[in-house]
Amino acid sequence: MTKTDAMNYLESYVIKERHFLHQYPEPGFLVASTHDHILHELEKMGIKSIPHIGKNSLLGIIENGIGPSIGLRADIDALPLQEQNSGLEYCSKNPGFMHACGHDAHTAMLLGAAKYLVEHKQEWSGTVKLIFQEAEEGPNPGGAKALVDSQLLDDVVMFFALHVSPDYPTGHFAMKKGAAFASVVTFRINLLGMGCHAASPDKGIDPIIMASEVISELQTIVSRKLPVFDKAVISVTQVHAGTTHNIIPDRAFLEGTIRYFTPAAKQLIKAGIEGILEGVKIRHKANYEFEFIEEYSTVTNTKEAFDHFHEVALATFGPDSFTELSQPSMGGEDFFRYADLSQGCIAWIGTRKDESTAYSLHNPRFNIDEDALIMGVTQLVALVREFQRRK
Repeated sequence: MTKTDAMNYLESYVIKERHFLHQYPEPGFLVASTHDHILHELEKMGIKSIPHIGKNSLLGIIENGIGPSIGLRADIDALPLQEQNSGLEYCSKNPGFMHACGHDAHTAMLLGAAKYLVEHKQEWSGTVKLIFQEAEEGPNPGGAKALVDSQLLDDVVMFFALHVSPDYPTGHFAMKKGAAFASVVTFRINLLGMGCHAASPDKGIDPIIMASEVISELQTIVSRKLPVFDKAVISVTQVHAGTTHNIIPDRAFLEGTIRYFTPAAKQLIKAGIEGILEGVKIRHKANYEFEFIEEYSTVTNTKEAFDHFHEVALATFGPDSFTELSQPSMGGEDFFRYADLSQGCIAWIGTRKDESTAYSLHNPRFNIDEDALIMGVTQLVALVREFQRRK
């Protein structure tokens, strides 16, 4: 069985890659430079690559005799967020963008695993497909769709992915069998009032008042209309209205996210929002525009993939290395497209060592304990090496 010590020679390489990627974050589908850097690294390893799948995703393929095909995914996009780790020597150099969800670490770990696998082919057999995916954070439909639609992954028996997390200590793995990540909807609401002078509000229809009512009432859907044992979240994340202090604007814009697990919850929430908007429309003699954009479906960690990941982690790192979660994450992930294609499992890997590595995902001060990186590489390699024994 692969042990952590066998990977230690890769640690400096993986950290170097993570630092480089952290300094040059790119968002969504606009990851051309990141794509080119990964392609260059794969070419140096002698790994066959298929570039620009979708827009800027790429696929590395290591073929090593007879055996199953396994998919390992890393997401490569960053977030539109200004980093606040100003004292960090590898702080983001792209203003307004940051790897605040750890995709730099995911990519570095997969590059490290690729390097080990290609240099130690005597230890395993089969085919590994290295998936470097754009736009996991969106925009809709996310980067996984083009990769799945390409049919280049149709032969993959199981897919695996790691996601860093400050919720767990360094190197500790955690995941849930079955439903693991929520379905995701984005909603957009334009409230259409009538502009007027702020000193004469009676001569207009104030969309800011309408917006405040909508925001307040949205919070009653989950707390008062959804069955108490269903899980769902409605969060308003953008509010825009007005241009100056003495004008009541003619419109207000709201955008937010909905997370849920069942079709019934989705329909109840959608109907609830529409009912709130109709009520506001009638009360204010106004109008509205409403978009309900279904983005990601629920990620299901399939039983066989979960069991393989679990067994490998216990054998490699010991019985205290793994926690089976009882509750799913309300986060969204387009990893569902891979798991739905055949089988798959995505797991958390802990990256918290101290206060500096305890900031949450999507926080402008997010950072990781890099000791976790080589443990992630070890797990990815072990998933491949031990897979043939299951078949």
